[in-house]
Amino acid sequence: MLEALLFLRNRPTPRASEQMAQHKTVLATGVFDILHPGHIRFLEESKKQGGPGARLVVVIARDKTVRDRKGHGPTLPELDRVQIVSALKPVNQALLGHERVDFLGILQELRPDIVCVGYDQNDIKKRVAKVVLEQNLPIRVVQIAKFGRNGLNSSTGVKKRIAKNWPRTSSSP
Repeated sequence: MLEALLFLRNRPTPRASEQMAQHKTVLATGVFDILHPGHIRFLEESKKQGGPGARLVVVIARDKTVRDRKGHGPTLPELDRVQIVSALKPVNQALLGHERVDFLGILQELRPDIVCVGYDQNDIKKRVAKVVLEQNLPIRVVQIAKFGRNGLNSSTGVKKRIAKNWPRTSSSP
């Protein structure tokens, strides 16, 4: 099934899997629409939270989730965003989130040691922390600081800058 497709890089061998059990799994989440340096720094800093040998798993928001939360869909379709994020150096695995927002389900499925959220994800941080507390899960929730210049550290800011600077022609083709 295409929607359940996982993009894996550096698939571990059984021996490596045993070694990885000693290392922490860090879960990062986001939309990752119109990738920018802030995304890269977010993923790098998220992985650092797990220490040496950490494994970074990134859950990409579904198109429907983006529409429900932001009132509009992403520029890039979900499968394209997963493919792009999976190609980034710090990422060990990228996958789509559930059709319905399900924090407990994702935490139980991926069993991270640490969950990292972006500087602008206060609501998600609170909701994940609540699930962790209620379920008595051994997971640390970390909010990663903002990076980069204002206007270029968010996909919305990048889109606005493109729209502002896009050449406009007065003549019709």
